[in-house]
Order: sequence, then structure tokens, then C-alpha cells
Amino acid sequence: MKTSSRFAARATHVSAHVVKRARREVRRLPKRWRRVHRRAQTLVDRRHRSSYARSLAHVPSRDEIPEVLNRRGLLGDAVEIGVKTGKYSDFLLTHWHGRRLISVDPWLEAEPEEYVDRANVPQGEHERFYETTLQRLAPHGKRSEIRRLMSVEATRDVPDASLDFVYIDARHDYESVLEDLDAWFPKVRPGGILAGHDYVDGTFSSGVFGVKSAVDEFFGARDIPVHSTQGKPPVEMFPSWLVNVPA
Repeated sequence: MKTSSRFAARATHVSAHVVKRARREVRRLPKRWRRVHRRAQTLVDRRHRSSYARSLAHVPSRDEIPEVLNRRGLLGDAVEIGVKTGKYSDFLLTHWHGRRLISVDPWLEAEPEEYVDRANVPQGEHERFYETTLQRLAPHGKRSEIRRLMSVEATRDVPDASLDFVYIDARHDYESVLEDLDAWFPKVRPGGILAGHDYVDGTFSSGVFGVKSAVDEFFGARDIPVHSTQGKPPVEMFPSWLVNVPA
């Protein structure tokens, strides 16, 4: 009887362990599916690479931007504004062959009524984002430079027409986007690329966006064409915009 009880107890323990493991596997399935889907979408997104050197019309996602820069020989200095935890800065530095990427972010909490966006988190969270960015970008050595500054403030030490690429992913409200465009557009050399994330207007769970209106107005006034990615999940939730800076 004792042996039988021990066996039954062990069987119950094993059964519970199997159930727990199965539940964990089920929970992981969506994440695994997203990874598989992302890899598949990444392969599909490469189909237009032969056109990147002459056109921005068929860049399917922002994951392809490093390849655009490589094929156009834009291998000098670049800037990303709006870094959060450094994931996209890390992606750029990994896949782009350029000299240096400057990652700009103040990591600073704003008053809720001043900036309505889920990125506007408490200061303690910003400090954790900053530390994560430091750790994530450290392996890139001197190719990575982090500047903890507001967007416009960061332009003061950047000469005009000195950058090959700028990617704007900071505040998404209309006024802030216009301010960033006005500050960073002169910093990109002729033939370089100015781009940005979340090319949409509207009120979403993530905040109030006026990116598309600001971008279209800014470049429309200068008669400069704006191209956009397709913004397909899981690679992108919203499209990115791209502009080739003319002479």
C-alpha cells in the first residue's frame, strides 16, 4: 500500500508538471508564431533590394532601411531621435555598415497633459530604459554614441549637411514632429535620407499622433516627395516615412 501510495503521489506530481509545461508551451506559441512570421516577412521584404540604390518607392519596412543606406553608400554618421530601450539603434548598428550612429533621447518624463503618449512613462521607467540602452549598445563600441538630450538641443553640435541619415521617432504630436523636421532637415547632406516612424494621424491606444500631417505639410511646402513603408505587423505596426534630401 505504501509503495502504491508513493507511486500515485509521484504520478500526480509528474502529471502536474506535464500540465504546467504544456501550459507554458501554449503561452509561448503566439510569441513563437510572431518570430516565425517576422522571419518569413523579413525574407519577403528583401524582394525589392535591387531597386534601393535608385528609388525609395519599394522599401517595405523600416527593417530594410540599413540595406537602403548600404546600397546608396551612405556610410558616414547617422542619428536616431527617440531611442527608448535602444532596440532600433542596435538593429541599425548591426545591419548598417556606417561609421557612427548617434542615439538621442532625453529619457525624461513630461506632464501627462503636455504629452499624451504611452511612451510618456514615470521617470523611474525612463531611467531603466536608459540603463538598458547603455547595456544594449555597449557591444558596438565607438560606432555608438548616446546623447541624453532633447531633440532640438542635440542639433546644436551637429554641423549642417553633415549626416547621411536621420531617423525621427520622438514625440508624435503634430507640433513636435514639425519642430523635429525643422531642426534636423538641414543636418542631412544632399543625397542623404531623412526618415521617421509612425507615419499616421489619429488617436490610438498608444497616444495622439499627427505625424503624417506634419511630414506631408513640411515636405509638400518644399516640393519633396515622401515615400512610406507598408507598415505590416509584426515588423511594423505603423509605416515609416522616407525622404531623399535633394541638392
